[in-house]
Amino acid sequence: MTPAGDDISQDPWAQRVYLTLLARDARYALAALEALVDLARSAPVPPAAWICFEDLLSFTGKVSRMLWPVEKKGKGQTDEGVRWRRARGAYLRDALAVEDESPLAAREVRNGSEHFDERLDEWIVHLPRPTLEDLQDGAITEIPAPPMRLVDAQAETIAVDGATLDLKLMAEELHRILARIEALEPSVAALPNPELAATLASLPPVPVIPFDAPAQKPDNIEAWLDEQKRTDSPPPDRHPEPGETQE
Repeated sequence: MTPAGDDISQDPWAQRVYLTLLARDARYALAALEALVDLARSAPVPPAAWICFEDLLSFTGKVSRMLWPVEKKGKGQTDEGVRWRRARGAYLRDALAVEDESPLAAREVRNGSEHFDERLDEWIVHLPRPTLEDLQDGAITEIPAPPMRLVDAQAETIAVDGATLDLKLMAEELHRILARIEALEPSVAALPNPELAATLASLPPVPVIPFDAPAQKPDNIEAWLDEQKRTDSPPPDRHPEPGETQE
């Protein structure tokens, strides 16, 4: 068995796995984005739009982490895995020409959604509680707005607690990355089902043995050939038994 090294550029199987999984998540992110923009044009915005909102952030988050992985070693992880993870992120960003200014690198909106409870805590704990005397004296201070999720179908933007994401730029970047992946790994384009493509790409690599490859165990081959010779050879001459006529 050959162990994985530190150079992903020399491991075609690993490249295929990462690129195909990345393409799957990019496709799902685009599907969620397009559905969100379409639903957000309704008034009022239906609940299904907010499901697409979260799906979009979830799948763009997966794509982002594939390109910019967390480099800190976690519980149960190995030094080899951490080194490979760093190499994987650098390889994918280079192969797909992803720049640091990519909208996929912006995590403010996603973090705002994932940690929405923490934003809510900060708003509640600092929200003034006016008394009756405050009302009578007109001493009520300005009440800050609560953290909110917003979608603007006309501008094609979404926002969480003040952080904004441009959906047009995100869609362009996802389409560009998908086109690049399909050029590097044509099998992604050949299979319209992204889940099937990812499953097939993840199958363990099997070495291809050419027909003219030398036998790994010559003794076994020779024994098999000897057996074939004995099976194919004509039976020995037999003398007729008494009373038997030989033709």
